Amino acid sequence: MKECNFQPDNDQVKIFVCGPTVYDYIHLGHARLLLFYDLLARYLLFRGFRPTAIVNITDIDPIIFSRAKTQGISPRELSSKFIEELYIDVISLGITSNLNFARISDYIDTARQSIVKLLKRKLAYSLNGNIYLNTGKMASYGRLSKLTRSELNNMRFDIAPGKYNVTDTLLWNTSDDFGERYPDDMLGSGVPSWHMQDSSVAMSNFRGRYDIHGGGIELIYPHHESHLAQLQSLASSPDPVKYWTHVGLITVSGKKMSKSLGNAVRIRDLLRKYNSNVLRLYLFSKHYRESFEFSISSLEKFEAIDESIANALIGNDETIREPNVRSKTHMRKFTTYMEDDFDTPNALETMITATKSTKSLAALKNMVNIFGLRY
Repeated sequence: MKECNFQPDNDQVKIFVCGPTVYDYIHLGHARLLLFYDLLARYLLFRGFRPTAIVNITDIDPIIFSRAKTQGISPRELSSKFIEELYIDVISLGITSNLNFARISDYIDTARQSIVKLLKRKLAYSLNGNIYLNTGKMASYGRLSKLTRSELNNMRFDIAPGKYNVTDTLLWNTSDDFGERYPDDMLGSGVPSWHMQDSSVAMSNFRGRYDIHGGGIELIYPHHESHLAQLQSLASSPDPVKYWTHVGLITVSGKKMSKSLGNAVRIRDLLRKYNSNVLRLYLFSKHYRESFEFSISSLEKFEAIDESIANALIGNDETIREPNVRSKTHMRKFTTYMEDDFDTPNALETMITATKSTKSLAALKNMVNIFGLRY
């Protein structure tokens, strides 16, 4: 997302991020996602923009119902518990004001209204009590994922006999048990699907049109493809989202770090040994689009870098306030990297170099603030 290409309508930048499903504690993969968009918002603020970033929290999901049933509590009790735990971890990571969290269950009315609109426009249909998006009427379907119709037809999701197209995605679910249902005279008693859940948040907060959409790289298809198709119709725009950004995976032994796979490294466990600066430095040492293997030995290397930054800043307040050519040069180099699709690895190297000269402390302080480091 280079500066020359980034053109919001005004100084307000609207950002929507697909966030976690709350049935357990968040892990390092979630932290990477949240910290990148915290960084993005921080940099936009530095550049004079006014970012509004909304992260959806999925609190209606079969796995929440299953986990709650096992524990003998309601799905709402389970999700509420882990939303509170999420907030604790987010604050521990130093994310205090740049991200706003939206609980999916607060947007049920918008979801119902949106589905009714799609039905009336014959862009959705009812089948066996469920409602599906009719992707056959959407010529650009597959554009985001860069998949041909033939490739799309070989990727089966939301399988149900009688669907108009194999690519049609579920919008309203009356068949499965989520532990709670929302009555509706037209749609039937059910819940909005995962795809419609996110669209309802985007419609409520941004009227379906915004600047940046974020999420994990694994969500491109079918989730973001379906989300785009819904917004194109609901917001009456071929390009309701200007920029799509996707964060790479963190893997463990070659497999995606995931709560469901049981290989998740919880944030609060890491923060017992390493501070939030070390986690930020570690995660920003990789480009946000790059997937990589988690390694404790690699993480530990950033303890020394964290210490060197702290040593450069402590006791140098007077020097920091003095402008100088070297400081401006470092800052110019840093912003060049940041505006080249957020090249944080090279931006981080520039910050490390700035710690080695007292004449670069003004730039160093700005870089530290943008990276969200706390000293």
